Amino acid sequence: MIHHEGSTQDSDKSEIKAWVAALGAIRLRDISTEVVQDVITLWSSPGKDKRSAKTIRNRVATLRLLWASAKAWGYVTHDVCDNLVLPTWNREEQPSFTVAQVKQIIDAANEPYKTVFWLVAETGIRRGEICGLNVGDVDLNEQAITVQRSRWKSKLKRPKNGKKRFFALSPQLTERLRFYVEDRNPEEPLFLSREGRRLHPDNFIKRQLKPILKKLGLDGAAHAFRHGNASLLDHLAAPMKVRQDRLGHADPRTTMGYTHVIGDDHRKVAEQLGGFFAQVRLNLPKYKNGSGEESSQADEV
Repeated sequence: MIHHEGSTQDSDKSEIKAWVAALGAIRLRDISTEVVQDVITLWSSPGKDKRSAKTIRNRVATLRLLWASAKAWGYVTHDVCDNLVLPTWNREEQPSFTVAQVKQIIDAANEPYKTVFWLVAETGIRRGEICGLNVGDVDLNEQAITVQRSRWKSKLKRPKNGKKRFFALSPQLTERLRFYVEDRNPEEPLFLSREGRRLHPDNFIKRQLKPILKKLGLDGAAHAFRHGNASLLDHLAAPMKVRQDRLGHADPRTTMGYTHVIGDDHRKVAEQLGGFFAQVRLNLPKYKNGSGEESSQADEV
């Protein structure tokens, strides 16, 4: 597990703990498909041990990986995951914010979150990546931003796919970000809490976004901005390469400069996306410190 991301390690440990609790002290060679199926049946049946179909499937996927290693290392010779009957998982439709809903959210927010939510809606970047941005990641001249790190808990790490991603920004959003970039140290976090600390991905969702969504009667969280962005790209008939680059579903070209990576299609799409959100009022305070506030009183860690 040391080769997995920290967040993946957490889920791995949870799933392994569940298998250990269910199987007890049975030796590996004595675990059969029937034994595993009995556990799955227990988790699928009404009662205190019942788990969702998604959870059960995730646990079985982890068991498959563990068993493959055990077989490769010679601890077992048989397969226990073949011919298992798993509960049906009907994937629920994910929440997706419309343009109108994004405007409502931005209008209800305070700085720096107005700009944070606009940036998420226009680019579709993940919440940890927002918190990992530094001032120097924004290039006002090129109207571009580089995503090259993500915050997970208290740590900064590489983005999910391990690669930098480059985004063309709309002229409107670039102008708004100017407030957070000019006359600041490039190594500082782009967005700060009122306490002057780098935003925490869990805290700013829990303390800033969730109350707004509750007030507006909207379902979803940060990922709904991402799904909304994908829908907008589809609506704009953006080239598939542009969609993949912006959503991080394909490796970006990291060896070229902005002017090569961000081509005309990227610029056109960014301008169109910016046009959706450009009606948001700036109302930015006079003093710049990354928090969008003149005061430095804390409301967030």
